Amino acid sequence: MSKRTGELRTYRYDEIMEGMTEQLDYVISDDVYLGYLSIFGDHNPIHVDESYALASGYPGKVMHGSILTGFLSHFIGMYFPGRLSLLLAVDIRFAKPSYLGDRITLEAIVRQKMDARRVLILDATFTNKTRHYQVARARTQVMLRENT
Repeated sequence: MSKRTGELRTYRYDEIMEGMTEQLDYVISDDVYLGYLSIFGDHNPIHVDESYALASGYPGKVMHGSILTGFLSHFIGMYFPGRLSLLLAVDIRFAKPSYLGDRITLEAIVRQKMDARRVLILDATFTNKTRHYQVARARTQVMLRENT
């Protein structure tokens, strides 16, 4: 990951406004890829066999879409809104693949605040800055807990 502060950020519900945006860059590094394989064991040949991926029409091994979901989890839990957040729901739509070494920018915009439950609706866009295209979009529901 790049452009990461390393610190846990904390936004409170009343500090967040509809239309507010935040973004963070991530890299699908060897560590990210190998860690995913080690933890989840998805060794489908499109993800692990370069020759198979090339024969299937891709320029290399296609990275697991769930890596983007992991980036989203990090973004919400550590960066925005951060420490007080609890991810309730994610609807992610994948448009194009990403590959090892690609740099992904995750940008989220606050679409709606639901005061009764202290819930935010965030729309997130994943842009592959290496290949210059959008790879996914997501809509999330995030609850902000009281300051603890």
